[in-house]
Order: sequence, then structure tokens, then C-alpha cells
Amino acid sequence: MISTEELLGTIRGEVLLGESMKEHTALKVGGSVDFFVDPLDREDLCGAIALFEARNLPYELIGRGSNLLVHDDGVRGALIITSRALGGYSVRKNILTAGAGALLPVIAEKTFGLSLGGMEMLQGIPGTVGGAIAMNAGAHGQEISSVVSRVEILHEGRVCMVPAHDITFGYRSCSLGRSVILGAEMKLKKLSDAECDKRGRLRREAFRRRSDSQPLSWPNAGSVFRNPRPEENPSGLSAGQMIDACGLKGLQRGGAVISETHANFIINAGDARAADVMELIVEARERVRTMFGVQLELEIKLLGFAKNCC
Repeated sequence: MISTEELLGTIRGEVLLGESMKEHTALKVGGSVDFFVDPLDREDLCGAIALFEARNLPYELIGRGSNLLVHDDGVRGALIITSRALGGYSVRKNILTAGAGALLPVIAEKTFGLSLGGMEMLQGIPGTVGGAIAMNAGAHGQEISSVVSRVEILHEGRVCMVPAHDITFGYRSCSLGRSVILGAEMKLKKLSDAECDKRGRLRREAFRRRSDSQPLSWPNAGSVFRNPRPEENPSGLSAGQMIDACGLKGLQRGGAVISETHANFIINAGDARAADVMELIVEARERVRTMFGVQLELEIKLLGFAKNCC
């Protein structure tokens, strides 16, 4: 274990004890974490990880908390937020270098403003670069894996660069496993004025559709379930379409509701608990399995839950 004195004496950034995760997740639910750590810089973050590993203290890195569901009883160990320590980025010609904590919407907008293509359709994803790489985030025909050249990771106490060709990217997944993503280099495409105009029109239309089809005015964690692989899904329907076909839009448990706007979103209607959200997750999975024979897999990330809870 680790003493509070040792933790506060080692980490130069901010350390909060018993911090509620409600203010650090987009869904606005969840209990407290033992240690909420906001490292000052990259060196401070790596030092915190080394300390936790040496003391056998469980830890997780988080970005904006946009896809997290935190248990009502909270999280034991430490959560390390990456936004300050790894939030920087730079662009040189068509090469983007970004820390894992850099905000994906900001970078997508910035690079497109420089007439660089490859990430412009990802602006609506409210996460960080590290989280986007870990889950191979994508939207409107673009995936971040298509522009990644190499990824910097911390693995077993050693910092190393992994070329993209040594990483297996799949639908909402990559093969880096438990390695800590520190940052990445991405190669973008210089766009002509005509290409910028065309991509700009496509972006505006995509963002309009997103605004119309997602419950963006309510606290939510994005898509709850991954869309099933075609070979596992004879119906060809998306996760949201299957949940909708089961008649589950508007289903409410406590303060959590399956959105009327998009059935693959669960919203916090004001006073939801994580247990309420989990009830809806279990109900939706069971109903879809019964009707379609498809086992939906989670896209959101669970913290504080037993590994086999869902």
C-alpha cells in the first residue's frame, strides 16, 4: 500500500483524496476514487505510474471521462487524468504530434483549419487522442488508425515508440492492451481549396445529422454498445436499431433513460445512479439477445465494477 504522505510528496501535480467522479464523467454518475491524480507534466505522470506499480496500487488513466461508467461505490486505487500532463500538440507541415491527453475535437478542428485532412470528421467525438487510439475511434467513414504513424507508449517501465504497422487496429479496438499511451504521431493529407470546400460541406452535414440524431443536451456516455460484426449479426441492424426494435426507447430505471432520440444512448435525466444505468444495459442486452440472437458488447468503459458483471 501507499501512504498519503508519500503520494503527496512524490507527485508534483494535484492529488485529491476521495474525489467524486460525478464531476469528471460526461454521464455525471459514480462514487468517489481513493486518489484522483492530475500530474503536472509528462515526467510527473510517469513518476506517479512508477510509484503505483512499485506499491502494487491499482490505477487507471482517464481523459475527459466521455465514455466512462463509474460504480456508485467508487473506484479503489488511483485515477490519473491526462489532460494537463499530456495535453500538448504541434503541427509541422502535414505531421501532427499530440499527447494522449490532447482533446480530439480541438485537434480535428485545428488541423482542418490548416487544410489538413484525415481527422476532420472526428471533431464530434468528445474524447482525447489517447482514448481515441485505444479504441480506434471513428465517425462518418474516418478512423483515427488511418492517420497514425507511430504511438509512444509506456510499457513495463520503459518508454518506446511503436510503428503503426506493429499495431493491430480493429473496430473500436487496438492491440496495445495495458500499455500506457503517452502520445502519437499522425500523418495528415494536405488538402486543396476544392477538397477543403467539399470536406467542409460533408462535415457540416454530418454534424447536423449528429445533432439531430443524438441526445446531446443530456448527460450521456456516448454509444453504450458496439455495433456487432456482420458475421455475428444476420439482421444487419446496428445496436441502436436492434434496441429500438425491441421497443426499449424511453425505458427508465431510476434517473437513467434509454434515449428516445437514439436507442444506443442512455441519458442521465437528473438523478441517475450507476446502478440505474447498469439495469438498462442488462435489460437491453437480454432483450436483443432474445429477439436477434446477438450478444451486444459494451463500447463504454466500466470502472469499479467486477470484471464479469456484464
